Amino acid sequence: MFRYFLKRLALAIITFLIILFVVYVIQSSFGKHPFTEAQLAQVSERLSPNSETKIDPLEFYGFTKDPVSRFFIWFKDFFFLGNPGVIYSDTSEYSQNIPKLFFEPLKWTFAVSIPAFLLSVILGITLGVISAYKRGKWQDTSIATFVTIFVALPSFVIAPFIILITSAMGLPFEFKDPRDVNGWLTAISLISPILVFTLSSLAGYTIFVRNQVVTVLTSNQVLIAKAKGLSKWNIFRKHVLRNASVILVGSLLFSYLSLLSGSIVLERFFRIPGSSTIIVSYTERGEINVIMFSLVFFTGLSMLTSIFADMSYAWMDPRIRIANSDNSKNYFNLFKKSRLRNKNYKLLLKNANNQEMEVEENEQL
Repeated sequence: MFRYFLKRLALAIITFLIILFVVYVIQSSFGKHPFTEAQLAQVSERLSPNSETKIDPLEFYGFTKDPVSRFFIWFKDFFFLGNPGVIYSDTSEYSQNIPKLFFEPLKWTFAVSIPAFLLSVILGITLGVISAYKRGKWQDTSIATFVTIFVALPSFVIAPFIILITSAMGLPFEFKDPRDVNGWLTAISLISPILVFTLSSLAGYTIFVRNQVVTVLTSNQVLIAKAKGLSKWNIFRKHVLRNASVILVGSLLFSYLSLLSGSIVLERFFRIPGSSTIIVSYTERGEINVIMFSLVFFTGLSMLTSIFADMSYAWMDPRIRIANSDNSKNYFNLFKKSRLRNKNYKLLLKNANNQEMEVEENEQL
């Protein structure tokens, strides 16, 4: 298990570095620099207030260097010196503190995504199990119709209908900043986006759980359990829930990451000052340090989640053995064996040719 963890970690680190390099080089090559003409003059004055020779901000901040050199400079500063860089076009308190700029609005993203995730998972699992146990009946048909509607409708189409309903109930649909109103009104203003997030992801969980439960219910182990006279509750607890949850847990982890990182449209729709708003805003301005900080956070989180999901399969089901030395493939050893086979084959072929030549010489004599 530990050996497999080290392999997965090494692969994740390599993938992580490749993603960082590719994104940085592409952004540096094709993205614009964050300074307007007016800002260039202002920054130049700020960098050289008492000097007759004005400092060029583009040269000072390294924008004139090639993208690969800039990447390695950024990489060294970020990972070895702990310096995520500055916001070039910003003179506020966040210009020297990118982590604060990123993590402060992230709390509002979590305030919407976590309740929506929990609600959609609970409802999705409940509806999926009911649909699987009542398959072919009116309950299954009703749930399938409900799910099909929300699969077909994207979130930005669902949002206006939710807004109409919540507005009729007297609830605000736009985010209310707690600095301007009391905390209770802020919490109420999050109800509409939470409902939209929940309905957008509920259908996927319902379909997935239903398919997993139906697969387990039609398996031989459940048929044997029924033949032994186990009750429906014991069959569900010992067989259905255990087997379905092995795949479900890993999928839920990835689905939350998708919900967390894919909230850009809804956050802008409801005017929630979340992290996605910051990312979009500073990407449009060409602030590469903000772009790379958000990339490091979300990519690193995705890599760790991927490793944890793989490991969770073996933790939840002892029958699963990951990277068994008898069954796992060592590609270096396979390559060595392949070369050895080719070498032996050529040697045998050479010996056979020599024997044929000797036979021909003997016949001629």
